[in-house]
Amino acid sequence: MNARLFAVAADTGDRLRAVLFAHRARILDERDLPPLAHYCRDAATGSAGPYRVAFAVESYEELAGQLSERLDGSSTAEGGGSLPEAAPDRPSGLVFVFAGQGAQWYGMGCELLATEPVFREALHRCDREVREFAGFSVVEQIGLDNTASRLGEIDVLQPTMVSLQIALVELWRSWGVTPDAVVGHSMGEIAAAYTAGALSLRDTLMIACRRSGLLRRIVGKGALATTELPPAEAHAVAAASGGRISVAGENSPRSTVLAGDADSLAALVEELERRDVYCRVIKGTVASHSHYVDELRDDLRAALRSLRPVPTRVPMYSTVTAEPVPGTELGAGYWMRNLREPVRLAAAVEGLHAAGHEVFVEVSTHPVLLSPIRQTLEHGERAGRLLPSGRRRAERRSVLDSLGALHQCGFRPDWSALFPPAGSASALTPYQAAVLDAVRRPRPVPAGI
Repeated sequence: MNARLFAVAADTGDRLRAVLFAHRARILDERDLPPLAHYCRDAATGSAGPYRVAFAVESYEELAGQLSERLDGSSTAEGGGSLPEAAPDRPSGLVFVFAGQGAQWYGMGCELLATEPVFREALHRCDREVREFAGFSVVEQIGLDNTASRLGEIDVLQPTMVSLQIALVELWRSWGVTPDAVVGHSMGEIAAAYTAGALSLRDTLMIACRRSGLLRRIVGKGALATTELPPAEAHAVAAASGGRISVAGENSPRSTVLAGDADSLAALVEELERRDVYCRVIKGTVASHSHYVDELRDDLRAALRSLRPVPTRVPMYSTVTAEPVPGTELGAGYWMRNLREPVRLAAAVEGLHAAGHEVFVEVSTHPVLLSPIRQTLEHGERAGRLLPSGRRRAERRSVLDSLGALHQCGFRPDWSALFPPAGSASALTPYQAAVLDAVRRPRPVPAGI
């Protein structure tokens, strides 16, 4: 089945409860029920008010069960169990957070490619640019299984991930969801700069393709390790290594990434294990943010010399400087710094929250940054709402659940873009159904950061 968003609203909590009772009664009585897509459209467009409930469903049976959980208060699942408070008139600032590597899985993007025309159109636009710069098809690669796919190759994976992030951004925009600020983790800054308005689509994908092509030269020359060391301790370890280890990322107050010499990292893993500190070498990636990328500096500058960034239209918080970055500074030199210097995600998140941003939507095919963002906010005793844009083998349902959560937070989706017009077909075509069946079957996940 294809997931749909059920959303209703009312001007008081009591009226919202009455609306939910009425919907449950009608569904249980099976009175004149139209296709689920049309029922959800009429529910969303036929109600308004600050008291809101919204969630994704795939059948009338599930819809009745979800309504009962909220009305009876029997659910223990996130988002269930009780009716929400009134949404604010002015919702808190919304941040799009773009992941680096690590969110990938075989079949990613296929469900949205089959079911969402806006996503499909955007991905095909990216595909044309990637074909020109890198000589492969993003659309073709995401449709291949693990025996035929080249997603294990960094110069295929990174342009594909950036393309999928851009397509997700365009899908969010079509639904009326636009960010108040953006931030990106390592490679994720490329799509963040596009979303901020600093880079054209062509320049965005040129960076992704040409830089990842150069990264092939250092495959196998170093390693990355994820640790539970606080940033200060991680920097002390790096300083004591004599240049063999660098801090690659400060993800949260208790999560860091180290990069550098493989033997040195292996020895560090053993040492930290003896101290009962978590540390694990990440397989299947390259030692970004270490001295190994220094040899690429001149070639990267030459490869990106034609970049023409412009001022941002949406604030972009740099994870190189941990501050807002002018779009005009996002030239070739910046993308070398992005590759070489530590990813300062925790500091950027702290700056975003201090500026009034409390809703963080991760733009990736599976959430990998929500946990460190939560750790950062909790460390500072800050409140925030964290939402994904996708999950493995549940892409459309995941993004619709997040859209529903944003609606409950006070954001106003464009219902006309989300729901099909009256009288239009809502069933999947045989091709779409076959795609969904294929991507929902478990397959191995490629390694990454």
